[in-house]
Amino acid sequence: MESLIQNKPRQRSLFLDQIKAIMIALVIASHTVLLASLSSNGVGQLIKDAPLFEGVNLWFVWVSNTFFMNILFLISGYLLPESVQKQGLKHFAKNRLIRLGLPLIFSIILINNILPIGGLLVPDSPAFGQNIINLPLNRIGPQWFLVVLILFNALYCIWVGLRKTKFSVHQTTPVPGWRSWLISAVILGLAEMEMSHFSNVWINLKETNLDGLGYQGMHLFTYGFLFAVGCKAASHRWIERINQRLAYSWFQASMLISLTLLAIMVATILVGNNSHFLQQAWPILSALIPFVGWGYIAMFLTWTQQHEHIGGAWLAKAGRDSFGAYLIHMPILYGCFMPLYLSGVTNIWVLSLSATISAIVLSFWGSHQLRNIPSIRRII
Repeated sequence: MESLIQNKPRQRSLFLDQIKAIMIALVIASHTVLLASLSSNGVGQLIKDAPLFEGVNLWFVWVSNTFFMNILFLISGYLLPESVQKQGLKHFAKNRLIRLGLPLIFSIILINNILPIGGLLVPDSPAFGQNIINLPLNRIGPQWFLVVLILFNALYCIWVGLRKTKFSVHQTTPVPGWRSWLISAVILGLAEMEMSHFSNVWINLKETNLDGLGYQGMHLFTYGFLFAVGCKAASHRWIERINQRLAYSWFQASMLISLTLLAIMVATILVGNNSHFLQQAWPILSALIPFVGWGYIAMFLTWTQQHEHIGGAWLAKAGRDSFGAYLIHMPILYGCFMPLYLSGVTNIWVLSLSATISAIVLSFWGSHQLRNIPSIRRII
């Protein structure tokens, strides 16, 4: 009887979809200032003239970057083995290539070209007055996520095909303890620091069609590790069995580091020495990404499981719309902050917050409307 219960197909968990909705909302929020500074000279100047805002935003982006894409790769890996088992390897590979490949191609050719081409018509844009052949067209932008996910899925399919093993659940295998996670955080932290500060590969990619990888490529080892852990965890239901005490303790450590960093950044900004501090501290901050991220990831996975009722079905539905929201959020975000700026909103705090909230709502709403179309729903 115990064996039958353990190998029973897992029902779709609300908390995993809820987490995806929250993470994509944070992704959109983290892109606001970056997109604004790259797309509008005026907004870029507003940001430079508000060092406290710039510092707080940098802190927010760093903290978010320790966990939001990491947890999405973990969840992707966690859901993968059972999906392959249900569909069959060949059928799954074909469907996954369509579901990831078509949005990638569509985004590169159309969605990601909207902003640079549209900038030709906006005097405030760096692209204004340029020849169209000089524009950064057909770049992967935020769709780097799809490129990496296709690679990870392909590697898993090859591994399954070579081993010819069937997915099964064995809950007797214990969840890795704090020593295993600490060792992984140290090793991956050193890799993050090496790839971020002692390699020009990713910096050079930012000026190519693979620009998105230039911003995120230094985290590939961490993403790959968590995707693999997710695949392994699916066979033992580790996510449902996380040690709550360890999760809360690690989260507290992550919060302490994050708030300490915020306090130091604010202090250095007030004395006008922020750039020097960041230059000296950035290698250390890169090395801390896995350690800090593990605490936030553990907390999200633990807390949402215990409080699925708070977000409820509506947040889970938003999670199922999150992939589409991710695909379309950049032009929507631009369409939110530019009208506000051009209408006279020059307080960067108000402008950023208003544009972010509007873009999150409209991106999820737009994705939901697209998913009402059957042909599109099969893809996103």
